[in-house]
Amino acid sequence: MADLITVARPYAEALMGWRKRAARNRPGRMHCRRLPAMIADVQAQAFLTDPERRDAEKVSLLSAVPVAVDVKAWKAFLALLIHNDRWPATAEIGTLFADAMRRAEGVVDVLVTSAIALDAGQKTAVQSALERRFAGHKVRFREAVDAALIGGLVIHTGDLTIDASVRGQVQQLARTLRS
Repeated sequence: MADLITVARPYAEALMGWRKRAARNRPGRMHCRRLPAMIADVQAQAFLTDPERRDAEKVSLLSAVPVAVDVKAWKAFLALLIHNDRWPATAEIGTLFADAMRRAEGVVDVLVTSAIALDAGQKTAVQSALERRFAGHKVRFREAVDAALIGGLVIHTGDLTIDASVRGQVQQLARTLRS
């Protein structure tokens, strides 16, 4: 199967479109969390991969997840996932949908990875720079440590990665020297 994020993107976008068009009872984050949790169950996976089961039975299983949305539309969405054999991508669909919801609400999730833990002053400086970079959005800052970076930072949000690490600079130099 193709990369799950690539497979999941159009389904997450469809959910966002549905959310934007619906006046009320819109799909929310909770619906996209419950479904992957159900699919993670070994028995559910066995049921969904059973070639003897009809698509309607599989949709019936997945639609047992309680939702506060238009049930007919939700079942149609689930039927599409089943028919196209995209149900394994539900976790990624949920993640992408939640990301899109946060963006629509003006929130940008940023993961900042450094070689050593940032002190309070460094965190403040990075947070300020990110808020300037993503003006008009609330920046939700998460931090990780990866000693393999040697020094510097790697900033990741959505499709954007800024690699200002020593490791990244060394790798770039190596690529330049090879070409």
